Amino acid sequence: MLVKLAPAKYRTGAKQFIKFGITGTVGAIVDFSTYNLLTRGLGMTAFYTVLGLDVIVANNISVFLAIISNFVLNKYWTFRDKSDQVAKQWMGFFAFNAVTWVLNQILVAIFISRVAFFDTFFGAQEDNMAKVFAIGIILFINFFGSKFLIFKKQERSVVTVGPTSPVS
Repeated sequence: MLVKLAPAKYRTGAKQFIKFGITGTVGAIVDFSTYNLLTRGLGMTAFYTVLGLDVIVANNISVFLAIISNFVLNKYWTFRDKSDQVAKQWMGFFAFNAVTWVLNQILVAIFISRVAFFDTFFGAQEDNMAKVFAIGIILFINFFGSKFLIFKKQERSVVTVGPTSPVS
């Protein structure tokens, strides 16, 4: 396993990053399945404009469902968080991911409407490829935010009992 190649002090983080990647893959499957069902299957082509960028409604829905899926998998599998503060963690996770959700929407809109490369090379699949690129950029931001902000291990206070001084 590749994790064993990492120095001992980085193995837990490396293992978590791999699991985070698997969780993200599941989230991407949820995201792309929902997005393509809505756009290609149900013909949902609605969008709204924010600051001159066309934001795709179906992308908002699909990313939201992926966020829910990722929260559950990250809490219970990736970071094996056993705390009972699920509501607090969900609020933190959702708040943090709301920022990257907006970033995702902006990146997808820019890639589709302002970067000719996507249309030229990907044609009818430019929207899906724009999502792939956006997810690739956001992956690292989400990992470090999840690991160090949302599912941060609480430090346990250690009481040290040492030798007592001899009584004379």
